[in-house]
Amino acid sequence: MSGLHTYETADIRGLESALKQLHGYCGELQAHASGATGALSAQWSGMASNDFVNCVQTWQVGATVLTSFAEYLATWAGDAATQYETAQSSVGSMWGGGGSGGGGGAGAPVAV
Repeated sequence: MSGLHTYETADIRGLESALKQLHGYCGELQAHASGATGALSAQWSGMASNDFVNCVQTWQVGATVLTSFAEYLATWAGDAATQYETAQSSVGSMWGGGGSGGGGGAGAPVAV
């Protein structure tokens, strides 16, 4: 095994986009959960209501962590894609390929 890996920067950009969508979706879920808890608390009381509120609060802690990590990973993927694109452009310029990574064209796999 050569230890050589190739990456399609477009795939990494796709991952970045999917993680940004996940971040937004998690935020929407948290907002809906908060709204539902508030509406329910206004109309429902007692032990079951308290248990429900506690469950939603526990869920929101996990959702907050998931949302934060989705944002972190989206940033990481974007930075990684930018680094690969910069390396590809630099190698292409160095070898006279016009910044296309040595003749592979824009978006060609980057070998590392």
